[in-house]
Amino acid sequence: MWFKNIFVYRLPTDCTITAATLQEKLSLKPLQPCSGLDKQSKGWVPCRGDDRLVHVANQQILFALGVEQKLLPTTIINRFAKERVADIEAQQGYKVGRKELKDIKQAVTDELLPRAFTLQRITYAWLDLVNGRLH
Repeated sequence: MWFKNIFVYRLPTDCTITAATLQEKLSLKPLQPCSGLDKQSKGWVPCRGDDRLVHVANQQILFALGVEQKLLPTTIINRFAKERVADIEAQQGYKVGRKELKDIKQAVTDELLPRAFTLQRITYAWLDLVNGRLH
């Protein structure tokens, strides 16, 4: 694994993080899949193939944050909203106003979001306890 972008942060000198406490804290917020109307979900994921959220080697700790996002482009929302607006204008005989158009777009988004594709992304973090850095 190679880092594409890396930021290095210096830890405070009195930092006493252990792998066991980090594992315990991270296990409180695992990655949950996006449900229903959620656009995004964040949580901690295993950084290797096993169930552990923390990997330790030579006082180096590796852990990972997972992000799951629903993909629903604005062009799709606008297309469905435009069809709905055309139906309303044909039935009622007057042009749809700005507030009503906003409500229609929100209704279309709520309708399409459960069927949207999801994209999962993982960001790795490396805790160097010897040098006091977070990469």
